[in-house]
Amino acid sequence: MTKKINLLLLSLFTISLIFTSCKKEPGCMDPNSMTYNPEAKKDDGSCIYAYDIAQGIWDITSECQDLTITIPFLGDIDVPLADMFPETIEITGEGNGVVSMDINGSDVFADIANNGTVTIQDYQTISFDTGGFDPTGTTGMVEVDITGTGTIVSSSNGDLTLNLAFEIPLAGTQSSSCEITFTK
Repeated sequence: MTKKINLLLLSLFTISLIFTSCKKEPGCMDPNSMTYNPEAKKDDGSCIYAYDIAQGIWDITSECQDLTITIPFLGDIDVPLADMFPETIEITGEGNGVVSMDINGSDVFADIANNGTVTIQDYQTISFDTGGFDPTGTTGMVEVDITGTGTIVSSSNGDLTLNLAFEIPLAGTQSSSCEITFTK
C-alpha cells in the first residue's frame, strides 16, 4: 500500500512540475506585425506595424549616381540628382497599407507590406526644376518617372532604392538611381 501511495505522490508531483514549468512566453501574437513571435503564448502589446511606424516626418539623405548630360553643341551638364530630394519628408497614411510622400510638390504613393517592404506604385512622376544647374536654360522643368523598393527597418530608420527615368530635350532619355536613407 505504501508503494501505491508513494507512486501516486510521485505521479502527482511530476504532473504538477510539468504544469508549473510551462511558462506563458509573452510577445506579439499578431502574424501581421513586424514583431510577430510565433513562440509567444501571451500577447504583451509589443506588436509593431510597418504601416503605422512609416508615417510621420523623416530626415532623409540621398546618394545618387552621378549623371552628366551631353547636349549637342552645348556640351556636358552635370545633374545633381540628390538636389531633387528635400532634407525632410512627411509620410502620410492613405489607408489599406498605402502611404504618400510629398516630393517637390508631387505625391508619390507606395505600398507597405506587413513585413516592412515598401514598393513605389507604378506610374509615379515627380517634377524637377533644372534651372539651378542648366546654364543654357533649355531644359526647364523635367518630369521624372520614379520606381523603387525599400524597407521600413524600425520606427527610426528605413531605406529606399529609387530608379529615375526622364526625357531631356536635345539629350534624350536619361536614367539613374538613388539610395535614400530615412531616419527619425
